[in-house]
Parts: sequence; structure tokens; C-alpha cells
Amino acid sequence: MLNFPILLGITSGAAFLLGFLLLAHSRKVNGIANKYLGLFVVTLGLAILEIPLFYQKVQLNHPNLFEMIGLIRFLTAPFLYISILYFTSLQKKFDKKILWHFLPFLIFFLFRFPFFITGKNIEFSYAVGRVVFFILQTALPIQAVIYWCLSFRRLQNHLKNLHKISSSTEEIDLSWLKYFLLILLFIVVAWFNLIFFNLKSLIEFTPFIYLFSVFFLGYFSLQQKEVFDFSKNELSDLSTIKIDKKETPKRVSESCLNELDKKLQAIMSLERVYLENDLSLPKLAQKLNASCNETSFVINELYGDNFYNFINKHRIEEAKNLLLSTKYNQLNILGIAYESGFNSKTTFNTTFKKLTGLSPTDFVKLNISLAEKEL
Repeated sequence: MLNFPILLGITSGAAFLLGFLLLAHSRKVNGIANKYLGLFVVTLGLAILEIPLFYQKVQLNHPNLFEMIGLIRFLTAPFLYISILYFTSLQKKFDKKILWHFLPFLIFFLFRFPFFITGKNIEFSYAVGRVVFFILQTALPIQAVIYWCLSFRRLQNHLKNLHKISSSTEEIDLSWLKYFLLILLFIVVAWFNLIFFNLKSLIEFTPFIYLFSVFFLGYFSLQQKEVFDFSKNELSDLSTIKIDKKETPKRVSESCLNELDKKLQAIMSLERVYLENDLSLPKLAQKLNASCNETSFVINELYGDNFYNFINKHRIEEAKNLLLSTKYNQLNILGIAYESGFNSKTTFNTTFKKLTGLSPTDFVKLNISLAEKEL
């Protein structure tokens, strides 16, 4: 148990370093989201530091400081959720609605304010005191669970929204952040154990769980890509299709719809724009000389699909032709994937099997077998 506070001290130090790196915004990607993520990591570091400080009896020598660190924990979960809101939203402007997420912190700060002034706790009757103690003990865990669920649901919806505007999502789907949320579950379980259950076997692993989670977040957050790498005009245009909400049933007139469809078919068959591995809805809309709203509607209405599936179906058809041509002998599967417009072998294999029911290799074997039978 001697190493328990030492390991947590190291973990909190690592969290502070990562938090300041994110706040410094050195890589200039996802700026506002990373600032809130940095604040989350810093407050998480403070929460972890609370245990080593307790071992050093800081609560006796500096009670106000120790109490303030405890209250700051009410900011940790909201900071994480707000960062995810900005990671997954086209709009990066400050929204006053996010201030509501800081209400629990404000309430508990006002409740403890007399302690900061007088150094004494508010006195209650026995019955009221039990209720107050129960609220103080459960409010933070309840807040953590609620915000974890909201954050995870937001990230789940993020990929669906990306499919409406991008043909390649491997580097911007925020899967690293979703995996981090899953790791946070272990932190929450370990934390609940410290609060409610006190299982010694789990307590021994708690510092390592905390340390691993901070290193995991550090590794992936410092390699992230800009999620919505569009110009201001493109972001403004994309915002008209309201990717975070249900779309209205009719957005383009019938005559305009048919005209855009003819242009779309020509671009797909003659220019083969689907071979551009960074193709996005704004780029396709520009080629059609239409808005993102109109382009999205044409694909939704006439082809019953989203932008991602629409483009990748054409890429798979291209890949099938390449696999059955002489180029297959010159290129490996990864080469075929790139030639077809895909950015990764994994996405290519997954999409190919989803649309054909076969892996690329099995597809080639099946067609060779069929050709031999015909001979």
C-alpha cells in the first residue's frame, strides 16, 4: 500500500502535463474541443491528486484548498462531455447552453461557501443531516454515470453523422475517444469501490488503472486529426443539412432534383470522382454546382442512401473490376484498395464483405472457379 499515493501522484502529474499540452493547442486541430478536453484532464488530475494529498494530511493544514479540490471534481464530467460536443459538432461557436452543465458545481460551491469563510460546516438536525450526507455522497457518482452515458451516445451518433458528409472516416471517427470512454468505465468502477465497497484486491490495481487511462488518452489525443477539416464557407453550407437532426422530407424541387441527378450520374461515370480518397460532400456539391443540402437530398431521395455508402458502393464496383483484371497480379489487396479510392485496407475489406458477402480474396477465388467451370 506504500506505493499507492506515490503512483497516484505520478498519475496526476502525467494528467497535468497532458492537460497543459491540450490547452496549449500545439497541433492546431479541434481547437475548442481540445481546450475542454485539456480542462477535463487537469480536473481529473486534481481528483487523483486528492488521495496523495490526503496521505500528506493537507486537509488538516490547508482545509480550504482540500475542499476546493473536492468541489472541482463536479467540473470533470461536464468538461469531458462539452469537449465531445465540440468534437462532434460542425458549429464551433460558444453556446450559452453549456453553462447549465456547471450548475451542480455552483450549487455545491454555494453550499460549502460558509465553510470557506468560517471554517465550520453548516449544522443540521440528525434527520436532515442524513439526507444531506446521502446527497453529498451520491451526487458526484450519479453525475459521472449520467455524463458518461451522454458522452458515449454522442460518439455513437457521430459516425452516423460523418457518413452523411464524408466518404472516408477512419481518421476522424473519434474511435480513440470512444475507447477511452470504455477505459473510463474501469476508472469509475475502481472509484466506486473506493467510495462504497472498499474491496482490497481491486484497490491494489486502482493506481495502475488510473495511470494506464491517462497514458492511453495522451497517446491518441496527441495524434488526432481535424474532425471537420472544411473551410468556413463549407462548414456554413454543411450546417444547412442539420446532420445532427432529422432531415425535413422535401428540400429540392422535382425539376431541380432530376437535373442534379443527371449531373451526378455524369460525374460518377465519366469523371469517376469516387476514386478521390478524400472526397467529401462539399467537394461533390462543388462539382455539381449545388449546395450540400441539395446534393445530400439527391442521394437520400433517389438512391435511398447516405453519402458514405453511395460513394463506397461505386468504389467496390471499381475494386471488383480491378480484382478480375490483370492489375490484380501487379497489386496486392492494399494496392487495389487505394486504386479504388479507399484509405485503408481494413475499411476496404469490411465494406467489400458487407456489400458482396465475400472477402476480396474469396471473391477472386470464386470468379476463377466459375471461369474454370465454364471452360
